[in-house]
Amino acid sequence: MSVACGIALLFSSVSAARADLLVLAANPTVWLFDDHTGTLMNRFEGIGGIGGPETLEGISIGPDGNVYVTGNTLGWGDVYRFTRNGQFMGRFATDLPGGGRMTHLVLPGNLTFGPDGNCYVLGGSSLPGAVDDRILRYNLDGTFMGYFVTNVNARDLNFGRDGQLYVADANRGIVRYDGKTGAYRDTFVPIGAVGLPDVEHFIFGPDGNLYICTWSSNAVARYDGNSGQFTDYFVTPGSGGLDRPRALAFGLDGDLYVISYSYNSWGLGAIIRYDGRTGAFLNVMANYASLSQSQKFALINVHGLLFLPPLPQLQINPAGDAVEISWPSSSSARNWTLSKQRSLEATNQWTVVTNTPVLVGTNYVVTDQRDGIAAFYRLEQR
Repeated sequence: MSVACGIALLFSSVSAARADLLVLAANPTVWLFDDHTGTLMNRFEGIGGIGGPETLEGISIGPDGNVYVTGNTLGWGDVYRFTRNGQFMGRFATDLPGGGRMTHLVLPGNLTFGPDGNCYVLGGSSLPGAVDDRILRYNLDGTFMGYFVTNVNARDLNFGRDGQLYVADANRGIVRYDGKTGAYRDTFVPIGAVGLPDVEHFIFGPDGNLYICTWSSNAVARYDGNSGQFTDYFVTPGSGGLDRPRALAFGLDGDLYVISYSYNSWGLGAIIRYDGRTGAFLNVMANYASLSQSQKFALINVHGLLFLPPLPQLQINPAGDAVEISWPSSSSARNWTLSKQRSLEATNQWTVVTNTPVLVGTNYVVTDQRDGIAAFYRLEQR
């Protein structure tokens, strides 16, 4: 459960928001870091142990606000689901009755969600002799919808602002497919082009440009998001000790965070922060050597990096004898519950506000009758 809070006191209001950084380690664990200090805060529980995956391979946020990860067990794949707080929700999708593993997903890789709300997963053809050459599509109920793309040697995938699917293909480079049909469109940035000797993970930045981890160059290459033309090495080779960049993400502060797969030693990693405007090295946010012995697994053989979107900020404003509580419409109304109480004493109970949210501009708005001097409101994601 995630919570945003506000207080209506003589019609003044405050709000709170934060985001956290998730690191996907192959061991298999999802680790939660403080996005400001780099302190290791927690780990997602429930996925390991008997019957759990041997490794974790990919991570994404779903349209429901939950965290989805792919797991590999002897080549067979699963997609697991967590709340953003790390509560294990079970397998997202199964193709066999009785909770068995997927029959279609083998050799799983990264995953993403499309503009249609469906889940797209890198995977392969059936065992034995599997080849990681397909992109599978599942709806939000976890039902297998078919192979969206075939004959790819994929390392990563993302949907662009144009609605098309971009795939990092180890043999061809960044390849673009029709976002509705999966049909091949073009090779957006070919392998061997300036700055692209190889391709690993990539993202579209807040400026719309393409940022690609190049494993052998120890750099992050930047390409024009419209033309695919090389712009520069946004992070120059080896900057800040970058060695074998594996994953990357822009933080809420606008800076770029990159996983250095090897930081002074093979497979022992670090999270390195770079200026989001210039690419200049800023600091090492966390590294294997800085963690306690029990925490070091968080940065061994890291496969993914993800910032949780911030909790919505509650705005509370007077409206005659009532108050209006609003939050951004980017947070799906069906996933949030608004409640209130008179004080924050332990003996007080939260009461659910049952008024239906109304979409006004870019915000959801709930009007609640004022029945006292002060009221505390909270918005919970379930």
